Amino acid sequence: MPKLLKVLGSLLPALVMVLSCGVEPEEGEIVIRAADLTARDTTVTAEDTLILFADTASSDSLTETVAEDSMGTATDSLPVDTVEAPVPDTLECPWTRLALEINGSIYASLTGRVDNPDVLGAHIVRCMWWNTDPWRRMNAGDSLFVLVGETGRENSVVALRYQPEEGTSGQPFSVYSYRMTGDNYPSHYYADGTEVMKLLSYMPVSTFEEMTGPYGEPRGDHEHTGVDFKAPPGTPVRTCRGGTVVRTNWNYEYNGNCVEVNIGAGYTEIFLHLQAIEAGVREGTVLQRGDTVGCVGNTGVTSTAPHIHYQINDERGNPIDPYLFYSSYRRSLPPGDMDEFAGFRDSCDRWLRAPSL
Repeated sequence: MPKLLKVLGSLLPALVMVLSCGVEPEEGEIVIRAADLTARDTTVTAEDTLILFADTASSDSLTETVAEDSMGTATDSLPVDTVEAPVPDTLECPWTRLALEINGSIYASLTGRVDNPDVLGAHIVRCMWWNTDPWRRMNAGDSLFVLVGETGRENSVVALRYQPEEGTSGQPFSVYSYRMTGDNYPSHYYADGTEVMKLLSYMPVSTFEEMTGPYGEPRGDHEHTGVDFKAPPGTPVRTCRGGTVVRTNWNYEYNGNCVEVNIGAGYTEIFLHLQAIEAGVREGTVLQRGDTVGCVGNTGVTSTAPHIHYQINDERGNPIDPYLFYSSYRRSLPPGDMDEFAGFRDSCDRWLRAPSL
């Protein structure tokens, strides 16, 4: 009996942690955003701070917490050789656990393992593109460990850990879904509470669910020429610089409702797939930074869900990555969120590292 009590005592802390912290963040969706821009950071000046345009009688703004970019390189949640106590087999994981060894693409590696490999593959890719190129830099033998849950939204990835094949140049990292106090949607965070996504110093929307397409993403026979932000239909879309409207609704079948604004020095900003264009916005209209140009929609044959395609063109009409044109930064969770996040992160790590995964 003393021996049995000793064993039960050793399992109790793990049981308490899982039961108390193994709860999905409220609304439970990961927000995964954009391409790996680690080497592209610029210092955020007082002029280039994020401008958030809160709607009247609305709480659709992002939390205005600016943090120094402390994640310039890929960061693992724990050292690779950290020894974790096994999760007792008697405890049921609250999420579906998935372990993949990459053979070909992420999508190919998921085929036969899940019902919708293209959908889950897209969400996994969005977890990874800030740290690596998930389309071109995956090596045979790289490993992915994923927690998938019923979140009530399309994106069902709860946490992810990437482990590159030994001897390759890749770096391991882990990300976790969590909703910062004041935000409308969850985002991904590293183990230290730093947000995975970098926000532009000026944003065309003040709230969005996730970034669904970074600049340069492979799209069949071409690469994506802008940045896509998924947001509910009707979400206000605003000019990031201000300037003179050059044209509206050109090539409507492809672009849907759209606006192009001359922002100076030969550069223009472009907004595609709008639900509607703001009244009074037409060729020749002069806009100030933050003025509404329209609202998020799903117009145009290339749009498959409500989002805003935001693009910067140079004087020759060539697209430029908005993350090169503007400065960017990462936020950090406030102290009031860190205890809850840490418990959730530790619970995810236990299941991601469980021997039976």
